[in-house]
Amino acid sequence: MPSVLRGRMIWAAVIPALFLASTTMAFQGQAKPPAKPPVKDADLPPDVAKLPFEIRDGYRRFTKRCTACHDRKRVDAASKSLFDWQGTIGSMSFKQGANIPQEDRHSIFIYLAYLHGTKGNAQQKDEYTKFLTKCEDCHGISLVYKDKKPLKEWPALIHRMAVKGRAKISVDDEKKIMGYINRMYPDVFGVE
Repeated sequence: MPSVLRGRMIWAAVIPALFLASTTMAFQGQAKPPAKPPVKDADLPPDVAKLPFEIRDGYRRFTKRCTACHDRKRVDAASKSLFDWQGTIGSMSFKQGANIPQEDRHSIFIYLAYLHGTKGNAQQKDEYTKFLTKCEDCHGISLVYKDKKPLKEWPALIHRMAVKGRAKISVDDEKKIMGYINRMYPDVFGVE
């Protein structure tokens, strides 16, 4: 058989084979469902996964740093004030082997403050969360609670912070923060 004819016969067999292979690969590629993206916060309990980022982050750091030594039930049952929690985190961070770095302390505090800060309904917890994440985040809990002002001055103070823009306080956030302050006044925020 001449080589030209043999070459044409080979190409005649190769072209349909390539077409069939590419078609098969195309159908195989379509047959597989697309990979699902990983579920966000899948490592968190469902009740924690729906909370704001700051609290989810604090939960993760708390779980990593605190539950290595302490039973979860002990922490959940504790009834400490915000100041007590701040002191506890500080003293634990200085204990040998506790290994609570400076960058984890604030997040752990936010989580514990949320967990123990109020025993109210969902709206009250939301107000409390806004207060913690918007006010305490910049000023520190001691300054926020130390700044005793008459109730009538709080709305203007919160609005001034919102206008600055750094805290990213929306109008809705202002209302929630004031809801918390109204509820806690005068015991925590006010002057008698």
